[in-house]
Order: sequence, then structure tokens, then C-alpha cells
Amino acid sequence: MRAAVWHGYKDIRIEDAPVPVPAAGQVRVRVDWAGICGTDRHEYEGPNFIPVTRPHRLTGRVAPLILGHEFSGRISALGDGVTGWQVGDRVTANGTLSCGVCEACRSGRYNVCQKLGFLGVSTDGAFADEVVVSAERLFAIPDGVSQRDAVLCEPLACGIHATNLLGDLTGKDAVVLGPGIIGLSAFFAAKAAGARRVLVTGVGEHRRALIEQHGGVYVDTAEVDAVEAVERWSEGRLADVVYECIGLQSTLDQAVRATKPGGRIMVMGVFGKKPVVDMNTLQEAERVIMTSQAHVDEIATALERLRSGDIDASELITRTVTLDTLVQDGFEHLIAHGPEHIKVLIHINEEA
Repeated sequence: MRAAVWHGYKDIRIEDAPVPVPAAGQVRVRVDWAGICGTDRHEYEGPNFIPVTRPHRLTGRVAPLILGHEFSGRISALGDGVTGWQVGDRVTANGTLSCGVCEACRSGRYNVCQKLGFLGVSTDGAFADEVVVSAERLFAIPDGVSQRDAVLCEPLACGIHATNLLGDLTGKDAVVLGPGIIGLSAFFAAKAAGARRVLVTGVGEHRRALIEQHGGVYVDTAEVDAVEAVERWSEGRLADVVYECIGLQSTLDQAVRATKPGGRIMVMGVFGKKPVVDMNTLQEAERVIMTSQAHVDEIATALERLRSGDIDASELITRTVTLDTLVQDGFEHLIAHGPEHIKVLIHINEEA
């Protein structure tokens, strides 16, 4: 089978790989579509989380590995003991890998497993003709949601999970720093959770029309200071909740200063460089920093929102490439034109 195999910094090769065999409790999925995540881009151009010399604590794997954890497909084989699924079922999956025995796993919070891993980073992933996943992590794609659109459920689930952790947002003012797919997942989730108003910040005008079309306020921070914009928008009150969705020192600082006394900061961005937290500003107003890690079962909610039309996937899919053109038309294009895109999909196999 064809597979996009990560060998190192800017070294992804489209290679022939053995078709994986599902173990007990697993299924094999023929991949129709996959999505390039920010994590995949990090792996391409650094910093890297794929283990190179020290085997992963859960899987024991090291590079080279097949990338990819956002995908849709159809079940092509069942491992021993798998029930409730049939060959041909349309599915997507949660790409989290967990031990199943630590305290977090036993409590249902497998997304913060002590030996946490991910498909496409800790073991072979979905940028291939076929992928093996645990049957426990499968989600059926409902009628009315295409294979193409279903890929969006994974990043959308990240915003839903973070918002669930924040609790009731009814009547609250929320700010989202960063208008990429994760920021947009937070935007849509905050709106669905009853936020009174949502302001989104970003550099440039690429997201203004989309945000305003869905009832949000957009601020171009190339022209206006983000915190000053929040102050004016809130008439000095600041935000009840701020989502940090970029992973930069500057946006973390903005998040702290844009949050009202007693307000909450939800950090979703992945930091390539260890940040410094302004503890004095945080502490003096009893602001609270929270974090979120991927999701648990929120993919089901995301699929339902796609099915109902609450979220239109076509507004979020901005480019399509193939497995054979993934490196140049996908990763290299994103490096050169990243701000223009929300989600780039890979069309891997024709839908049956």
C-alpha cells in the first residue's frame, strides 16, 4: 500500500508499506480522506514529537512512522473479538492511544493517559491506503455527512472538548486568539455553548468574512492591539473566557491581560518553545489558566453538528491534495501560504 512515511526533518517519503493486520480488538480501515493537522506540520518542519532514538513509552515505536490522525474511511477488516461493526461501515476515529490501566484511563479521561500517544505520531497513522485503529475509538459517520466532510470532526471535537471543560458559557463574552482550525473550533463551540458574544483575533483579513457571517466579531491584530481591542469591545470589562489557540508567548500574554478578574483562560495552542507565564498579572486578579488535550467522545457531537448543518465543512476545507502530491502541494504550500488556509485535505482513495 502507499504511505506517507516520516523519516525526519522535512523528510516525508511516499513509499510502499505492508498492509497492516488488525490485532484483537482492532479494525483496519481503508482511508478515503485525511486531514493535515498542525501537529503534522510541526513534524514536517519541527519541533518534532515523533520518537527518533528513544522508543515511545506506550507503543515502543520509533521513526520512521506513517503520519496522520484525522481521517475517514470504511472498515476493510475486523480483528478477533470485534463486535458491533461490519466490513464496509463508514467510520472515523479518535486517534488517541492510551494504556487503559492508569488512573486517568480508568476514570474515562484516556486523553490524559500517563503513557499518552497518538496515531501518526506514536505509531503508524492514516496518511496511507489503510490504517489500523482500536474498535473502541471508532465513530460511525452518520447519513448526511460525506466522507470528505467527516474529516473535520476531529479538529472540531477539540474546541467542543475545551468548551466542555470550561463549563456553562451562557451569556458570557468569549475571545478566541487565533483563527486557524483550532481557533475556529473554539469559536463554533463557544457559540453553541451559549456565549453571548465571541471576538476572534488574527493577523490579516482571511477569516473576517467567515467569522462575521456566523455572528462573531473579528479583529486584525496587524492593525489593532489585541488587548486594546478586547477592552473597547467589552467597554473595559474584559472577557469572561479567552481561548489561546496559537501557542506563542505573545498570545499567551494577550490571553492573560484580556481576561477579566476571576475569568478563565483556556490554552489550546501547542508551544514550540517553553513559555513564561506572567504570574503576577494572573494572580492579582485570580485569573485561572486551564488547558485541554485533544478530546474524548466529542467527535460524536462534532459529527452531529456537521449532519445538522450547524457547521458547514465546505467553509473550512480550503485545499485538496493527493497522497502523491502531499509534500509539495500540501506541506510546502502550507509553509508558503499558511494564513490563507483553514484545513487542507488529502484525497487518498475513491469512495466505494
